[in-house]
Amino acid sequence: MTVGSGVAISIHANGVYRAARRKPVCRSGVSRLNGITTFAFGGRSRSIPIMKDGLSVDFGYPKVAYAIAIPARDEERRVEHCLDACRRAMDGWSQNGIITVLVNNSCDHTARRALAWARRNASPLRLAECRFSAAEAHAGNARRAALDFARAHVTAEGWLLTTDADSQPAPDWIGANLAPLADGRAAMVCGFVDLDAAEFARLPSWIVERDAAEDRYRRTALELASLLDPDMLNPWPFHGIISGASLAMSAAAYDRVGGAPIVPCGEDRALVRRFLAHDLPVLYADAPRVVTSGRLDGRAPGGMADTIASRLAGEAHRCDEELEPAHRTWFRASLRGRLRRSLRDQRQCDAALSEAALSREQMRTARTFTRFGQLWAFVEHASPRLTRRRMLWEEMMAELPRLETFRDHAARAAAPSPAGETA
Repeated sequence: MTVGSGVAISIHANGVYRAARRKPVCRSGVSRLNGITTFAFGGRSRSIPIMKDGLSVDFGYPKVAYAIAIPARDEERRVEHCLDACRRAMDGWSQNGIITVLVNNSCDHTARRALAWARRNASPLRLAECRFSAAEAHAGNARRAALDFARAHVTAEGWLLTTDADSQPAPDWIGANLAPLADGRAAMVCGFVDLDAAEFARLPSWIVERDAAEDRYRRTALELASLLDPDMLNPWPFHGIISGASLAMSAAAYDRVGGAPIVPCGEDRALVRRFLAHDLPVLYADAPRVVTSGRLDGRAPGGMADTIASRLAGEAHRCDEELEPAHRTWFRASLRGRLRRSLRDQRQCDAALSEAALSREQMRTARTFTRFGQLWAFVEHASPRLTRRRMLWEEMMAELPRLETFRDHAARAAAPSPAGETA
């Protein structure tokens, strides 16, 4: 398997997968390669790319219906709890599946703990270890490698799920994710993610209050967007949470979008945006539920733990990057809705594009797109009026009444006229 800048993972049948810079020679038992311990439990071994140009390879043994991809780094204290929860969820779904764990850049015994768990429980686990360079040891590479590793184990008609090693899916998590994928309603399912109640209770009250205010802003923005650009698959209210702690998708859709984007942080949102750019249906479902850690010693720079810790340290409270000033929130959703409705009407589409302040060359490029997902991805990237800027918490609080006013106006405009009254 090739990940990042050519880090290869050797494949061992019925065993563990270990990264190396060149093909290792592995036998049953434990061997060493350039100071790296390689575990294997017998069978043949080979070093092959798992994903190349969106195509998966065949290991030569039967593939399963689904795989759970778990990236893990220094998670020896939590990984077994995650695996226990995943195993319980697997017991509630009739088709065969496996858990795949991608351990990267760990300095603790994460891999050893996971393997010991698999032996005790006789559970279908595949584990790989790799080490990215310092510049590439980020959430995007870890998630991509974990999903590609999982993808290699499922059929073309199968499904991929992913969670985090510090998270615990609910007992019905597999079924709640796979049901809408299996019936064709969605190509991607974003589940509901909540913080561990005990860890959340230990946070200072002012952190909790600020989090509640930020969530109020987020939900008001979602409601406004739903009024201006309704999503038939996700009628309001819906949770709108995108988290790597609970994502599920069809393997075919994952192949179609070219895998997960390799970005330093926010890889979960980037993957969902890639699905939307391909006009693949994304469902925000309440039924798949995961509890994730509220710890302060996070593994991903820019992640949730990193954000909470920085606020406790007294650094400037910058809000989630998805939260924008009220007028920008209204403009983005309004423009998206207009473009969606006018995709087949060139005159109206040009009128909407002109508001995005695109250059003439960009306007010509925009006219070449025949699918909405492609068009909107291009416009969001190209328009200077849609450049995102993270707000400080104080600015967000000042913007909240304005955002609620936009929401109220949009709600009145969308409300049906009373009987007998003309528009």
